[in-house]
Amino acid sequence: MRRIQVAAAVIVLFAVVTILSNSPLRGDNNDRTLSQKAQIGFSISPVKLNLQDKDPELVGLGSYIVNAQAGCNDCHTCPSYAPGHNPFPPPFGVSGNGEFNGANYLAGGIAFGPPPPVGVVSANLTPDSTGKPGGLTLEQFKTALQTGHDPLDPKFGLLAVMPWPYFRHMTNRDLEAIYTFLSAIPTAAPGSCSGAGQ
Repeated sequence: MRRIQVAAAVIVLFAVVTILSNSPLRGDNNDRTLSQKAQIGFSISPVKLNLQDKDPELVGLGSYIVNAQAGCNDCHTCPSYAPGHNPFPPPFGVSGNGEFNGANYLAGGIAFGPPPPVGVVSANLTPDSTGKPGGLTLEQFKTALQTGHDPLDPKFGLLAVMPWPYFRHMTNRDLEAIYTFLSAIPTAAPGSCSGAGQ
């Protein structure tokens, strides 16, 4: 009976060690996943990044979130795609490969509805003269994405078109990564387009 108990204990211990060592909750796996996402982020960034005084892993992760998950380009780049690269069929595109427009990348300027003050124009997310994306501090940026209120527009202040209800559940690390990526992209001005995803 004692041998059976020892054998059972060894089997249970082996199973627990195997499960824990292969668990996706282990730090190693999350770190590798984070590094892989950061590398993908660097490879898909449509613009040259300024990494001076920035955490490269956060910049890469931010690029991954912005360019592979969140779809920021379609509403914050006017026009969204480089000439001849729009992936959507006519009348909007030419069934191209979806290469983003690097010249006006995330510079905003897309009108949603009639002109302001009635309608909404997407914000320029590129760094201002002080290096702050869209002129926002990190805390203001988090507030905007978590509450849907634009801290730079106290009169209207509601991000009516921005899908912030989906982004509000992002982790602080993910929001910081997005912010760090946005602070690493070049400053740009909006181009000319008639709508999102053009």
